[in-house]
Amino acid sequence: MKLSRRFLMNALSLILLFFVSMANYAQLPNLTKKQMIADFDSLQALIHKYYFELPLQKRRTGLNIDKEFVQLKRKLDSAESTEQFVTIINQGLNTLYDKHTYITSKRLIKWYASNSRCYIPEGDITQNDTLFAEKYIRLSELSTDSIFAKIKCQFKAKYMNGKYYNVRPFKYNGEIIRSGEEVTHIDGIPINKFINKNHNQMSFILWDPMKKCWYSDYFKAGLLQIGRQQFTLTINNKKINLDCYKPLDIIQTDFKMIDSPKILMLDSGLLYIRMPSMQNSAWYENEFLKKYSSQVKKIIIDIRNNGGGSDGVWQDLLEKIIDKPLHWQFNVGLYHNKVIEEGIKSFGKIMVNKNKAIIDNEVILTPDSNSVKYKGKLYILQDKYSFSAAAALSSVARQNENMIQIGEPSALIVGYGFPPIMLKLPNSGLVFNLGFTADLSGGKDNPYMDKVEVPIVEDDINEYVDKVLNYDCYSRNYLIQKDKMIKYVRAN
Repeated sequence: MKLSRRFLMNALSLILLFFVSMANYAQLPNLTKKQMIADFDSLQALIHKYYFELPLQKRRTGLNIDKEFVQLKRKLDSAESTEQFVTIINQGLNTLYDKHTYITSKRLIKWYASNSRCYIPEGDITQNDTLFAEKYIRLSELSTDSIFAKIKCQFKAKYMNGKYYNVRPFKYNGEIIRSGEEVTHIDGIPINKFINKNHNQMSFILWDPMKKCWYSDYFKAGLLQIGRQQFTLTINNKKINLDCYKPLDIIQTDFKMIDSPKILMLDSGLLYIRMPSMQNSAWYENEFLKKYSSQVKKIIIDIRNNGGGSDGVWQDLLEKIIDKPLHWQFNVGLYHNKVIEEGIKSFGKIMVNKNKAIIDNEVILTPDSNSVKYKGKLYILQDKYSFSAAAALSSVARQNENMIQIGEPSALIVGYGFPPIMLKLPNSGLVFNLGFTADLSGGKDNPYMDKVEVPIVEDDINEYVDKVLNYDCYSRNYLIQKDKMIKYVRAN
């Protein structure tokens, strides 16, 4: 059938009108100052209501959330746009320096709205909230991809034991700025003082429990977040003017590292399992059963730089390894909320005392029918970046004599817990995730769950530079020849 020109033009007009209407519908709300303040106050109230780790953060870092929010609220006086408002909200979330707390993505809103209603304790969060989600993320500069995509300057820093060092050698005004030279100042301000003063405005911030200070290996990205595209570093008493958008004359770049899941024999009796994330359970199970033999005397599970995923991944793997039931105490605290508790009651007995609740349960993991019945020690290698599901494995290791936890103390409060809850601010419709539990199994001796059974700290700066510039640190040769944690396992 031949369609008339007028019909086609009318149809096209309707299609265009539809997309224009959708675009207008998806426009972020134009907030009044009163609405901005109300949403900011709502954020502060929700943190107090649900963020169970808040007293722990105060004890560990000295964080006073109300004092921080007083300072942030003053910025609202001069906020004239939604972008400025979102930046302040993001800084409020950054104040908690909790990797489970962030402005929510479109993908997560879809998942929670469809599958995890128990983690939405209040407010009506639906698929419609996905319309604003990515815009809010972009406005907050929260997306690491968007930040690092803008940065052309290849300067790389490393924080160690209270000091910062240059990692990549580069030329500047005819001089060579060498690897390992100390970075002492940003724009004339001592670097630790600068980072600690601005920590709540910057992503990628961590806490040094030994030096009792905030720090960031990625302060370059943080500087861009606070509007310092151009900045001056003092490196070995030399003033180096840098611009985030301009490349440096780099002499040597990082060695290409391949950090993928792997299981390999380091020698005749030592089996090494590299888990960069807690995903793809079937691969680990199948590969382990292929590689394991009766000659294996020690097994290493390496969760360094593992940001988490699903607890089921490491649990399924352990079921293929262990020869007898593995016991641990699941002891998690949260603020009392009937909606949340109804959704997680299958994890254990819930005991409520006023506004607090504790979920307590003895978990027993039994060997799988095709377990290899391994009887030796399991060595868990962690670093300060191991988090979430990876930290849950560390929590189990602390409670079992047959599992040895080795590595760096965590830079975060870690341990067992649940996925974050999802909340929404009433006027802006901004949706964010908030961590809401704390692992209590460490008791008074280890309240932050950051301690390590066998502490093996990071390399000194020269060893670190050598590793980064000259090796794939997860290659077989490096692990055997240079890795300190592997050397400890082989010697004990």
